[in-house]
Amino acid sequence: MKLKTQESKFLLILDTLMQLAVILALAWFVVSIFGDRTYMVGQSMSPQIEQGDVALINKAAYTFFKPKRFDVVAFKNKDGRVCIRRVIGLPGETVNIKDGYVYINGKVPEKFFEASAGGLASEDIQLMANEYFVLGDNRVGSEDSRTSTIGNITKDMIIGNTWIRLLPIKRIGFIR
Repeated sequence: MKLKTQESKFLLILDTLMQLAVILALAWFVVSIFGDRTYMVGQSMSPQIEQGDVALINKAAYTFFKPKRFDVVAFKNKDGRVCIRRVIGLPGETVNIKDGYVYINGKVPEKFFEASAGGLASEDIQLMANEYFVLGDNRVGSEDSRTSTIGNITKDMIIGNTWIRLLPIKRIGFIR
């Protein structure tokens, strides 16, 4: 009788370990296929995302949907470096920065944007069918679509939606 109870305990432990292994394997699979993490380099997205913060990217976010205005996207710039910026201009729109404000199709959006310098957007920029205009939240210290090193980004440059800050632990939270 005692042998059967020890055997059943062993089987219960073995079953639990197998279930845990399957759950961990599935979690790893989901994160590796649909997620990626990146480190914020620079102050372009400050204070939302600070230098050295670690953020999780949803790589599947734009598989079936297009980026929307205000989405915080991760993309590879022309040098292959991963950057994080906010989508401001959408395909087909005209973007211009003058007098410290961002204009989209000649109008200041309801949620207006201030920008200290227009850079490339000092003149009208007409976005092509697959192009996006991105700005850093720190408009003064951001390398973004206003600069020739970034310029307009295309859909194929976008890795995914940057949606949650993982580190530092005291700043864990969703990115809005």
